[in-house]
Amino acid sequence: MKIFSVLRVLPLSLSLLYAGVAGAGEADSCCSLDKLLLDDETLSQTQGAVDPLYIDGVLYQLSKEDFTPVYISHYIQAGRERIRVERLVAYTLSIPVYGDIGQELLFDINGRSDGYSMNLSASCGTFSASDSGDKYVISKRMTTAQSCTSMRLSFTVSGSPPPSIDLSILIAEAF
Repeated sequence: MKIFSVLRVLPLSLSLLYAGVAGAGEADSCCSLDKLLLDDETLSQTQGAVDPLYIDGVLYQLSKEDFTPVYISHYIQAGRERIRVERLVAYTLSIPVYGDIGQELLFDINGRSDGYSMNLSASCGTFSASDSGDKYVISKRMTTAQSCTSMRLSFTVSGSPPPSIDLSILIAEAF
């Protein structure tokens, strides 16, 4: 993660609730896809070495390496054998956020995934927003009533994984 300015830093925490994936490979599989459900405990175990974010802090620049890939398994029948196949379904990240004392906040999240369309979901306390495509722009002003303690980011993958993900995040007091 690269830091571009020094103010304060916010912790971001990411959770993914991904239940049931339909898609390629299901038609020729012998079984339906296993359901994937990540709760806060599971996500805390997947949190990488990302620094916390502070409100009115620095502009964080995240890359694909900062996210944890999430796979789902399904089985295909090959003659008499069942073969387990894992498919990438998401990239997730959870970062702690500090400094929400009830003030109005500006959430600014921007990025791209080099021509690979995905859905981006972001949440922190009562804040939640999403965008899709290969360029992501989320800008929202709101008061979270001191609930923004963990930023959760999730990219839903529906095809080939992107060669790169670039995402910048800033949470600041509205002025």
